[in-house]
Amino acid sequence: MARPSNPEIRTQLRERAIDYVLQHGFAAVSLRPMAKELKTNARMLVYHFGSREGLMREILVGLREREDIVIHRWFRKKKTPPTLAEFVRWYWRRLSVREARPAALLIFELYALALRDPKSYPGVLTDPLAYWRGLAANTRVRTKIDAEATLLLAATRGLLLDVTATGDRARVNKAIRLLADCISKKHAPGAQ
Repeated sequence: MARPSNPEIRTQLRERAIDYVLQHGFAAVSLRPMAKELKTNARMLVYHFGSREGLMREILVGLREREDIVIHRWFRKKKTPPTLAEFVRWYWRRLSVREARPAALLIFELYALALRDPKSYPGVLTDPLAYWRGLAANTRVRTKIDAEATLLLAATRGLLLDVTATGDRARVNKAIRLLADCISKKHAPGAQ
């Protein structure tokens, strides 16, 4: 009977793997070179994560956890709960900086893999909506969370893909400001 995976070692490997793929991307990830860089071996990565796909899923979970820490810190700093429009503006500033490009590339690489083989990447295509539902629920506006979460996910994902592909930050930033303005108007007192 095999020993259960040590959660502490698994967490350390996952964190180092996240840093590795941020530098190299998913497409180029082969377990042996990654393992060598992480000072382990491919067999141990499979032992801890089940497969290359399992490791990639865990990398995405780890990226989300890192981002959640930053987002929750931002929410806690607010004296009153922020509006959805305030959050969208702030979040876009985080997503659209050049330093965030490696994470955006990873997300889109993983989406592409999951679109081709959803069974090997469970949750990759569906988890983001649940994530945005939670973000929408954290704002002070009373809203149709599913509809707004869907719109915000689609809009930010599309705009992030656009800025990642074209590098045209000025044009895409204008689009995100327009989205935030539309959200503000929708939730203004007396708006229908």
